[in-house]
Amino acid sequence: MPPRRERKTWMLPAAPGPSLRQRVEQKEREAGLRCYDPSCGIGPSDEDPIPETLAESMKQLSIHPLSHPGEGSLCLHTFHPACLVSAERVAGWGAEDETEPHVEVSCPVCRDLGSVTREEWEEGVLAL
Repeated sequence: MPPRRERKTWMLPAAPGPSLRQRVEQKEREAGLRCYDPSCGIGPSDEDPIPETLAESMKQLSIHPLSHPGEGSLCLHTFHPACLVSAERVAGWGAEDETEPHVEVSCPVCRDLGSVTREEWEEGVLAL
């Protein structure tokens, strides 16, 4: 009788690459239509593929490091001011002290702690 072959364990095959939705969202980010917030409400959606938006609402900002408020970027993620304010409020963060020139926030994607200027925060509050 021939020797038995050792059974190989089954493994999930490698992913073929990004999905169609991921590709479309990346192209929208490159065009400045969508930010990195998973619940971005300003960019295009399935219900409204060509949104009527003002150039002001398409502005995106980055989160600054706590050690150097107002300068540099904490991470590569950028957000519409309204999307950042909305995500921070959902997470229980917010601008408690109105006298501070910077508002401490957490990146909704990578969770790094940083800050945005009070003007950027107020712009997002007004856009909601």
